[in-house]
Amino acid sequence: MRFKNLIAISLVAFTTTRLSAQETGAEFFEKKIRPVLVEHCYKCHSRQAGKERGGLLLDTREALRRGGDSGPAIVPGKPSESVLIKSMRHTDAKLKMPKSAAKLPDHVLADFERWVEIGAPDPRDEKAVAKSIDFDAARKHWAYQPIRKPALPPVKNQAWVKSPIDAHMLARLEEKALTPSPSADPRTLIRRLYFDLIGLPPEYAEVDAFVNSWDAAGAKRGEVLEKLVDELLASPHYGERWARHWLDVARYADTKDGVLMYGDDRVRPYAYTYRDYVIRAFNDDTPFDRFVHEQLAADAIEPKVEPWRLAAMGFLTLGRQYDNNIHDVIDDRIDTVTRGFLGLTVACARCHDHKYDAIPTADYYSLYGVFANSVSPLEPPLADRAENCKTLPDYEKLAGPHREKMQKFLDSQYAMLIDTARQRVGDYLIRVATTEPDLAETAIYFLSLAPNELRPPLVNAWRKYLEHPARANDPVFGPWPELMKCNESTYGPDATAVLERWKEKLNPLVRDALATAKLTSKAATARVYGNLLKTVHEQTKGKQPAKEQLALIDVVASKQSPGFFPKAHTWMYLSRSEKDMYGGMRTQFDKIALKMKEAPPRAMVLLDADDLVEPRIFVRGSAASPGATVPRHFLRVLAGESRQPFANGSGRLDLAKAIASKDNPLTARVLVNRVWMHHFGEPLVATPSDFGVRSTMPSHPELLDWLAWTFMEDGWSLKKLHRRIVLSSTYLQASFDRPESRKIDPENRLYWRANRRRLDLEAMRDSYLLIAGRLDRAQHGRPVDIVNDPKNARRTVYGLVDRQSLPGLFRVFDFAVPDQSVERRPMTTVPQQALFGLNSPFMLEQSKSLADRTDKLETEARVRQLYRHVLAREPNAVELQAALRFVNPVFRAEHAQMNIWQQYAQVLMLTNEAIFVD
Repeated sequence: MRFKNLIAISLVAFTTTRLSAQETGAEFFEKKIRPVLVEHCYKCHSRQAGKERGGLLLDTREALRRGGDSGPAIVPGKPSESVLIKSMRHTDAKLKMPKSAAKLPDHVLADFERWVEIGAPDPRDEKAVAKSIDFDAARKHWAYQPIRKPALPPVKNQAWVKSPIDAHMLARLEEKALTPSPSADPRTLIRRLYFDLIGLPPEYAEVDAFVNSWDAAGAKRGEVLEKLVDELLASPHYGERWARHWLDVARYADTKDGVLMYGDDRVRPYAYTYRDYVIRAFNDDTPFDRFVHEQLAADAIEPKVEPWRLAAMGFLTLGRQYDNNIHDVIDDRIDTVTRGFLGLTVACARCHDHKYDAIPTADYYSLYGVFANSVSPLEPPLADRAENCKTLPDYEKLAGPHREKMQKFLDSQYAMLIDTARQRVGDYLIRVATTEPDLAETAIYFLSLAPNELRPPLVNAWRKYLEHPARANDPVFGPWPELMKCNESTYGPDATAVLERWKEKLNPLVRDALATAKLTSKAATARVYGNLLKTVHEQTKGKQPAKEQLALIDVVASKQSPGFFPKAHTWMYLSRSEKDMYGGMRTQFDKIALKMKEAPPRAMVLLDADDLVEPRIFVRGSAASPGATVPRHFLRVLAGESRQPFANGSGRLDLAKAIASKDNPLTARVLVNRVWMHHFGEPLVATPSDFGVRSTMPSHPELLDWLAWTFMEDGWSLKKLHRRIVLSSTYLQASFDRPESRKIDPENRLYWRANRRRLDLEAMRDSYLLIAGRLDRAQHGRPVDIVNDPKNARRTVYGLVDRQSLPGLFRVFDFAVPDQSVERRPMTTVPQQALFGLNSPFMLEQSKSLADRTDKLETEARVRQLYRHVLAREPNAVELQAALRFVNPVFRAEHAQMNIWQQYAQVLMLTNEAIFVD
């Protein structure tokens, strides 16, 4: 019991004190810190604003650390001693930031505290910021060069070359006077191939049969190897293994990320359909270009895809929800798509042009527009044919009435909110005319509103509309800026003078309304405008408007009106009670599915919005400061100067086709680099999700291009790519060390030997289940609890991934943290890993089951059989004698949790031979 408590404490300690190794400090700053500084702090503490309140500037790394009149703004590693954190908490009336606005939301404060705690990483370096982007120069970067099939380099040792892969490898080795290692023995090869391709160890009989075939084949050993590879690639377990690699990139999780969600409320009932899609797509060897199309736009592909393929869009929809902040949700989608497929950090251009790569902010918002025009349906569509969903009638009995009720509720609320926004246009204008901007106007996702309150986002929209430079010559609101500057004490005469200057340029209806009204204040002027707009809107309902009325109607009722919002965003504008009601309805949908043991599977798709809108650049990344409109199109550095706007709906399918195009130099390179990494332990490009200018050159650039070129020529087939790689002499090398080679290439970047690798969490746990004779090979379906249920025997890929509270077991064994796309997992060695092997209920369960598999045998035969189960070989004489001494009754401890055979089974499972692959 003492050891169980120890491992529990250790796991908790391990999971709460470190920043995810898969999340860099620079990325955290760019996503969580910089946008807040830009939106809420720069107006008082930046050189651009010309303000240095309290002697403090926050727009450079140096100034932030230097601080102001109150001393250094931050003390890296110590949030409680940092003035910036203290001021953001608003606990001191004399030290408040923002000074004249409400305290920032708690989650923002938590982000800043975490940032300071990890050392306040700040990548801002003014020298790296370019004044403009030279796209012609940028396109000279190696990753943007067209993919061409390179010529094979000449090599001396032609006998070693089995494929072009080997020629490219050997040429580099010979340049450094290195030689490749000999081929691994057949036992090592079969184990390596099993784990690489299906994530499970071969059993003794399979190893024995392969070794016998290998020994008998002589010169035809290549055929024996090919036969094994083809069998493994045809195995249904192949998809389970390689799907898990892709799920890291897709930041897959089975749960939501709401802070106050517990139990079933936190589970996404249909997330598993995306995981099952990836498994099935890989097993079917779905061409990777098609794989891209389906994950971004399965709903738009013609002819219509099979229902199960709709689940592919979980790639977009299964990310974090950021407390329903749609701007952060879209940012996460842009980041996952561009890093996952293109190896570019486009999300770094949210607030400003990318500091290093040729990605302007305009390109970021072009992609923003694609996802801003994509909405989730009220209820996800079926991910299987209706005739296959046997429980659909039972589900419809529960969900049908609920669906109808919810749709009516949203339709009525949208109609009411839009009509109210038009009816109260005067109230919005008065608010703008008589008040300063409020923080709540840009924090719509945390608002709690009464029915009679103006909607702060619409107030902000009106402010930005009236401040826009286009109003300077506007025949409707042209005089507004001057009228708002008139002195209240002499407002009447001042306003008259303004209107006199404008009378020839104004819309006749506006001119007459302002001329006949008694303008005594800014509020009175705003009310005149409001009454006129409302009256014209009411008068022209169902009628053909006159020419002079058209401009006024556009202000009130068009999609460009400050009072317009898409129907899909209705919930954001609801009043307090209605928003609670809506949230309850959405949760009820999930509860209906979760309570049904076999609810019909559904696909978490996006659809094109009914009302498409052109994206606008958010100045400094702030949604409260919309700037120029931009078309939805692909990245300029890749598409060239003649790129065309996306023509189909939201543009998701156009984007998918641009990404998965042979003319795009990135996608194939990025994918083959990821596959290479999982086969060899190290990628050809050291940063698999960043091929930008900060990336290092590939270790073997010609090989990377040859792999990418043949991958596309092979129809984007992953299985053919695997086959080419694992049948090469490069892959078949032994892993033993050669000191003379290590002196020349200590990191093995030239691949003079195979890399020895530790099993990841999934392969380790699954192999223990198979060894113990307990592995449940059932495929697909809802996630299961593999952490708290030691008897659960499903493969680890089916274990529930809890984003909000990732289990300690997952973190200890370097599982991909699903908060963001993960390019590769870290490889740590910590005491908690050993404690898991020694004390966890799961390991005790497998040890007992493994011992039970051999309990009918005599002592020596039992030892031999345990070796066969665990290590797929016979023990040698020394190992056999050591085992017999271990299980000798004389040495048995009293009151042990496990008997001596169970302990010995555990010892074998914890050997390096069992948990490493040579």
